[in-house]
Amino acid sequence: MKLYTTTALTLSALALAAPLLALPPSAPRVSALKQAESRLDVLAGQTKGGPQQRLLLERQRIRHLLEDLDAGRPVDPQDIDRALSNAERPF
Repeated sequence: MKLYTTTALTLSALALAAPLLALPPSAPRVSALKQAESRLDVLAGQTKGGPQQRLLLERQRIRHLLEDLDAGRPVDPQDIDRALSNAERPF
């Protein structure tokens, strides 16, 4: 019985602490996403055809990441890094 109680208390403590351990994204990453979004918007306005569609798609991905961050939904840090990397080399 003692093992069951200890396990139950430990699991409940971890479950209650999990939201506290989730850190919000740092402000520089959010501002970098906003800058990448505006940069892709400008590049898409100067481009036509397939490359423009790729730029618009990448901008849309960044916009969805920003919306998720603003809404407090979890975002994988690798998705942010990937989006920033793709925005640096748009073609």
